[in-house]
Formats: sequence, structure tokens, C-alpha cells
Amino acid sequence: MFPPDDVVAELAAALRPVRVARPDLRWSTPGRWHVTLCFHGDDAEPGGQLDAVRGLPAPAVRLAGSGAFPGVLWVGVEGPLRPLAVAAGATGAWRPHLTVARSRRRAERWPRVEFTGREWTVTEVALVRSRPGEGYEILDRVPLSTPNG
Repeated sequence: MFPPDDVVAELAAALRPVRVARPDLRWSTPGRWHVTLCFHGDDAEPGGQLDAVRGLPAPAVRLAGSGAFPGVLWVGVEGPLRPLAVAAGATGAWRPHLTVARSRRRAERWPRVEFTGREWTVTEVALVRSRPGEGYEILDRVPLSTPNG
């Protein structure tokens, strides 16, 4: 899921002081920001992985709060995303998030990001493969069901 441009701009503005205070972190480029519902690792392949997501109801969500995984600072996502995540293959501990920074130090002391963004409706889910140093490759996209769509 890729947030709309105005949501990206809103988060980028909110992160500006944190980025200035922590230039030692590897900050993600706003144009690459996406919400991770489910992590497939190297198993992400086009063709069929998102079939169970197609046509599910389009939820309203917002970016809010922050947290960390080892080596990763993320901004959280609030909203009814569990049905999409489960349909996409999420299992076990699950947390939708948008990665904003990384560090080689896994025991990093991460800054707290105090942020609550505006709400938007998710209209599609994308299967994305990371290409280190290059960006992301979109392998598949499936639409969600919107009331007016």
C-alpha cells in the first residue's frame, strides 16, 4: 500500500526535525515509503499471491505513532488492516508499518516519532520486491472494493 502524496508530504514534514537530529541513521526516501502488511522476504513472486486480497473492502487508515524492530525505525498504521494482512499471508506477530529509517546497529536507541496523520482510504494492495540500491519493484497490484467503485 502506497500512501497518497499529501500523506507522504505530511509525514516528511513531521520527520524533518528528527532527521536533522539523527543524521547517523539511514533515512528512507519519501518516494519509496509504503505500508508493509506482510513480509514475504525473498519469496515474493508475481502471480497469485494477492488473489485472496482482491475485492476485499477498502479500509480507512492513518499513520500514527512509531516503534522499532531490530535495525528499523517505523511509523505505525491505524485502521482495520488485519483482514488484508491475513489474506496477503501474514502470520504470527503482525504489525502494519511504514519503514522510515534503518541502522546497522541492531540495538539502536531510536528516536520517538510523535505523529498522527490524516485518514485516507486504501484502494489497492501491491506486492513489492526490494531491490537494494535500486528501489522497489511492483510485482502485482490488486484493487479493493470501494463503496463508489
